[in-house]
Amino acid sequence: MTLKARLLTAAATIAVAAPLATSSALAAGFALKEQSVSGQGTAYAGVTAGGNGDASAMFYNPATMGLISGNQVVQTASGIMVKAKVENARATRATRLGGSSITGNASPGDIGQDAIVPAGYFVYSVNDDLKLGLSANGPWGLVTDYGNNWIGRYHGIRSDLKTYNFTPSVSYRINPMFTIGGGVQVQYAKAKLSQASDFGASRLGRPGTLDVISDVTGDDWGWGYTLGALIQPTKDTRIGLAFRSAVKHSLTGTVSFTGLPASLASALPTQAANAELITPEIASIGLYHEINDRWAVMADAQWTNWSRFKELRVNVANSALNSVTEEKWKDTWYFALGTSYKITDDLTLRGGVAFDKGSVDIETRTPRIPEQNRYWLSVGAGYRLTESLYVDAAYSHVFIPSTSIHLTDNLTGAGAGRGNLSADYKSGIDIIGVQARLSF
Repeated sequence: MTLKARLLTAAATIAVAAPLATSSALAAGFALKEQSVSGQGTAYAGVTAGGNGDASAMFYNPATMGLISGNQVVQTASGIMVKAKVENARATRATRLGGSSITGNASPGDIGQDAIVPAGYFVYSVNDDLKLGLSANGPWGLVTDYGNNWIGRYHGIRSDLKTYNFTPSVSYRINPMFTIGGGVQVQYAKAKLSQASDFGASRLGRPGTLDVISDVTGDDWGWGYTLGALIQPTKDTRIGLAFRSAVKHSLTGTVSFTGLPASLASALPTQAANAELITPEIASIGLYHEINDRWAVMADAQWTNWSRFKELRVNVANSALNSVTEEKWKDTWYFALGTSYKITDDLTLRGGVAFDKGSVDIETRTPRIPEQNRYWLSVGAGYRLTESLYVDAAYSHVFIPSTSIHLTDNLTGAGAGRGNLSADYKSGIDIIGVQARLSF
């Protein structure tokens, strides 16, 4: 095998293996934006137009592969440190059930989970105009965990979603001004949902005397596509347009129950369960402009079709055990502005700010995903170590205003019997990323 063939094989292996260690973390909705460290430095401003200058831009717009000279492999790792503290939690039963307090832990502490999110990219240049690419990412993910004894356990205990996305892509430069690109998303999703039910109230007529915890697990493969275009009206200005399709999953698995006394365990055996998950479409536009040979400015706007997420429905073989949680999310926008400055030909500094609109109103916010607006502040740097090796690092702090949930149980609708629940949340996220880029 030739040296070039070995390099291509190694690069493809890195790109394919990249997401296999992915953990999930609290993010806007359940999206994980952390797919490029060079892009993180500008709060992802300009990534749709390839403003970060490497193969990781292909996640946001496959047409940006047209900017790559030769072959390139990029490996990223982002450490996400989440703080989501629950305060002043209060829970009572429905008035028609007596309105008594629900006992349990009112201060479950930090419900988020720190994570390391890797991503890998490989671009192969067939010629100056035609590029082939492969990316591997974990684009959607979430973990919230309150513990089995928290006072809101009837609304949810643990929510865990992981995705692994593999995207073979191609781009073609039609002329010096216009490049198009596209790819096929092959996505694996795995989820676990835990929740308690007041079996004492629903079956024994004695609220609070017997809790049963259900654990639903399921997984599925799905597919979608991604499209992009890159327009370069002048040598200093680029405009990127991109679209990422929805991916539909029919998660199939089982539901198991714990907490029943031995004499009643046979009444709730482990059985088949399924749930539908559709990741939202994303449409974005990006701008990159070089003011001079040292200084560039950039911007991005991204629309996400979160209104797809109307409810969380779990269907069980015994239909009497079906569960529905109303979500009623709304479409959102993410706006980012950034800049980069070349201190030397080898060292580039970056900075950016962004606003990430929350998708949930207080009336429908649930403890599974206590969503809220987010404000990004990012800095980063890139340094060329050798002619072929370039490294990036970035830090972001995501400011999240205090928020709360207020759910009312009048024994009607999807949340009947789960109780009234109020709680306050104080949250924030710190992200540290590192990235290596090898060109050959």
